[in-house]
Amino acid sequence: MRLASLSNSFRTLSLGMAILGLLVAAGSAKRATAEVIFDSITGNTATGSTTASVNGWRAAQFILPAAPAGNDRFGLGSVVLNLAHNPLATDFSVEIYSSVSGKPGSSVGQLVATQPIVVGNNSFFTTNSFPTLTPATSYWVVLKGGASSPQWGTAGNTGLISPASQLGTSTALTNNAGSTWFTNPAANNPSMMTVNAVAVPEPSTWAMGLAGLGFAGVTALRRRRQG
Repeated sequence: MRLASLSNSFRTLSLGMAILGLLVAAGSAKRATAEVIFDSITGNTATGSTTASVNGWRAAQFILPAAPAGNDRFGLGSVVLNLAHNPLATDFSVEIYSSVSGKPGSSVGQLVATQPIVVGNNSFFTTNSFPTLTPATSYWVVLKGGASSPQWGTAGNTGLISPASQLGTSTALTNNAGSTWFTNPAANNPSMMTVNAVAVPEPSTWAMGLAGLGFAGVTALRRRRQG
């Protein structure tokens, strides 16, 4: 009788763990929708541009917020760049860089366009191998020219940047392929872009639910065999 009671208690505990874990995971998944981290396109019109070349790269900084509860990383959803002119529209790259001492550091990964490049707003996406990003950390979008020299639209000194937490970010340029970077406050002349990111649930959140389901399943199978 005591063994049966213990078995019932164990099964109840297992189901409780499963339900709790899945509820937390479901809550995290519900929150895991892309949010705009940085936006200097909405409400702005390009008043000029900055041109990227093989060695002359152009960069704009963004800052990830703190992660919501139940999440410990961010997945980059997409980056939208306003390109003023690009005759070849193929041979250039868009990358995410780490930030070191307020300047672009090293490449984190490259983004790809899934549609032909046009004059105006163009979306760039991560690949499956692109790593997740650290919350409350600065990163840079870096535009590198190749056989073609893309022109990144700028919004002038009246350009808008949102949210307010991004007003202290910078733009940067290098003329020697990243050996030396020069920065300016982004608010002086924002490079027009939108950065979207998704909060990624902590592995322990999903592990709790899966462990509970596993315990519950084993208990149910054992009872069925005994019956």
